[in-house]
Amino acid sequence: MIQLALDLAPVTTPPATVITPSNEDAYRVLDDWPRWPHPVAMVGGPSGSGKSHLAAVFAERVGGRLVEGAELAAADAVELARTAVAVDDMEAADERALFHLINAVRAAGTTLLLTGSRAGVRLPDLASRLRAVPEVMLDAPDDALMRRVIMETFMERQLPVDPAVVNYLLMRMERTLHAARAVVEEIDRRGLAERRAPTRPLAARVLRESGSPSDDIVP
Repeated sequence: MIQLALDLAPVTTPPATVITPSNEDAYRVLDDWPRWPHPVAMVGGPSGSGKSHLAAVFAERVGGRLVEGAELAAADAVELARTAVAVDDMEAADERALFHLINAVRAAGTTLLLTGSRAGVRLPDLASRLRAVPEVMLDAPDDALMRRVIMETFMERQLPVDPAVVNYLLMRMERTLHAARAVVEEIDRRGLAERRAPTRPLAARVLRESGSPSDDIVP
């Protein structure tokens, strides 16, 4: 089989992890590694709850490999299983490739973190394997997590921001971690282009143009 260069490359350091009640159970799984009761662990949750981020944190923390589910069919399962591995978006994986990876991990005595859902799996052997895998759920991001991610994304970009602007965004934006980072990045981009600070009017315009509700009428 063809080995993906992506799988063997160093894992990019993910943004700082923020732990709140909405995700603490899932991150406890990472803290428990490598003392897992099963060589495979699964993390589920709604879209935008932070599954991809958690997979990246796991791979970086344990010195493992991170592979997207859609790329798994082109990877060498035995090579991947030589160390800890995380498969993000397992629903996109070829089912036979995922089954072979689970078997390779078990044979090698290493560990595998899966993110996504086992619902809809058709391959009987894979479904049987996954039924034995412990699963923990990420909840939708709570206010504390959304606020921290918004604030830390502004800080990463060295943008001082009024807490009132953060509150304004928090009340109106899509409730996903991706949206939190994307909105701040767009505010930064617009601010640099227009030489404007991250004000409420600028935030309102970014939200309005992204399709999120905005109370303000902004030119």
